[in-house]
Amino acid sequence: MVGVSTPPRAWPDRLAFILLRLVAHVCDALGVLLLAAILLLIVAAVLARDVLGLGMPWTEEVATMLAIYAIGFGSLSAWVRGEHLMVDLFSHRLSHLAKGLQYRITTLISCVFFVLAAWGAWIMSDMSANNRSVSLGISFSYLYYGVFFSFAGMALLAAWQTLRGPVDWFDEGEASEESLT
Repeated sequence: MVGVSTPPRAWPDRLAFILLRLVAHVCDALGVLLLAAILLLIVAAVLARDVLGLGMPWTEEVATMLAIYAIGFGSLSAWVRGEHLMVDLFSHRLSHLAKGLQYRITTLISCVFFVLAAWGAWIMSDMSANNRSVSLGISFSYLYYGVFFSFAGMALLAAWQTLRGPVDWFDEGEASEESLT
């Protein structure tokens, strides 16, 4: 979807296309920045320990938190792009109407799962509000907020996909990506 160079003509689809493209690019940029921060943090911890003889026990906690947020942003970007793992055994044999129905049912089931997962992450963030990390004393709730953000974002997108149904510019994106290879 994001690989399409020209947005659709109809204004609701054009707006959705631009917003989804923006979400994907922002999530990609944030994910890359967080992964780079993890790399720099680990290198700094190793250099501080081995070269300077200084311990930095807090780096594990920060790296864990950064990794959770990087995974959350990456998952959201992958959902926007339609790049999550999918097994397609019989869809190519279905009629156009049946494919549309299958798409809506699948995205509705995904939406329900994402809502339940986001709700679980929210409950866990509330339950662990008083649990603090050892080195920095940061509440474990912040870890669950990253999980919540990811699932809540994917739930919103899945709800939109369920209501909107399949769109032509998803197919255009796949076609333009195939032409590049």
